[in-house]
Amino acid sequence: MKKRRIIYLIITLIFIVLSITILLKNGLTDNVIISKSVQLILILYLIRISIGCTFYLKKQYKERKYSYSIIMNLGLLIFINVNIIRQVELLISNWDVFNIIDIYLNTLKSFSYFALLVLPCIIILSLYSVVTNIILIKKEGFNPRRLLGIIIGLMALLGLGGSQAIYYVITKLLIGTDKQFIKYTIDICVNATLSYFYTLIIATLYCNIKAARHIPEYNKDFVIILGSKIKSDGTLTPLLKGRVDKAIDFGKKQYEITKKKIIYVPSGGQGNDEVIAEAQAIKKYLLERGINEKQILIEDKSTNTMENMRFSKDKIDRINKNAKISFSTTNYHVFRSGVIANEQGIDCDGMGSKTTWYFYTNALIREFIANIFQERKKHLIILFIINVSLFILIAIGRYYNFLFNI
Repeated sequence: MKKRRIIYLIITLIFIVLSITILLKNGLTDNVIISKSVQLILILYLIRISIGCTFYLKKQYKERKYSYSIIMNLGLLIFINVNIIRQVELLISNWDVFNIIDIYLNTLKSFSYFALLVLPCIIILSLYSVVTNIILIKKEGFNPRRLLGIIIGLMALLGLGGSQAIYYVITKLLIGTDKQFIKYTIDICVNATLSYFYTLIIATLYCNIKAARHIPEYNKDFVIILGSKIKSDGTLTPLLKGRVDKAIDFGKKQYEITKKKIIYVPSGGQGNDEVIAEAQAIKKYLLERGINEKQILIEDKSTNTMENMRFSKDKIDRINKNAKISFSTTNYHVFRSGVIANEQGIDCDGMGSKTTWYFYTNALIREFIANIFQERKKHLIILFIINVSLFILIAIGRYYNFLFNI
């Protein structure tokens, strides 16, 4: 399917290029009927791609709901659907005078349209990221990772202004047709790249919210409780207590519905500044909440989420290699934890406890960066194809002398 997506994209762009070239050479650029037919075929083809992507996403989510490739595919689907709406709107509004040049311009401007459409949201999200991470540091203490949201937010704001500054300087240094050609190329390609990343941000937000709200099926044998920092006296922080409470509530609900008891797996080792292992602290709290000690299986050696999952799965396998597993963590951490588990071949379902609102933005940014890094080769290939194709389209417009004369 990955190759098929790229093939769809290439075929669509080839279709546009060939249509424009054929109609230009035959002097049919002003033929309204032919132009509208070509546009309708293009719209139907995009709808076909959209439907295909939708069914593939549903299948992919069913098989492996925690995957960065889902974010990439969803981002592509978002852009395709917005572009379909835009193409239909332009076709209807220009129905009586529609020509092949309109198809050409609509294709090029679709990226600019999308970029401008979501630009206010991106600016707000960038500012929100800076503010919430400042609040996070102020309330929860300094941690280098908590600077990430501030840095990315500022970079996004500076990047928007910086790209415009570079664009302005380059166009000032050029004159004549070359100036127009390069100016137009930069404008379209920058907007295309921004649009691509905007869709990834939106898709990341959607996948995180969906994962956080997901409730696993009530058929689980074990629930892994992912540890986090505990208080200096060995008791749980509100954040960690929320994870444990979520697991307990799930276990009780499962027992009410199916009469099947669940085994709790507190997971987390002892940090240098912690009086006991996080797993031990969680076990103590579970006992205080009335959980039978026979239903508790601790894993107290892990130091991060990857080890939480792997070490806990090792202990579970000693009891039941075919166990149905869920995990409990904070809402903003569900998707990433699921990805980490799946990368190690662990099939599990996550649930998320509520947390303070200012935690969420920092987690969203971490997920976005993780997706970009992990799928970097695919992203680079797609961006390369998009920008090269757009450059070819713009070059065609310049060659036939209609791009800068309308």
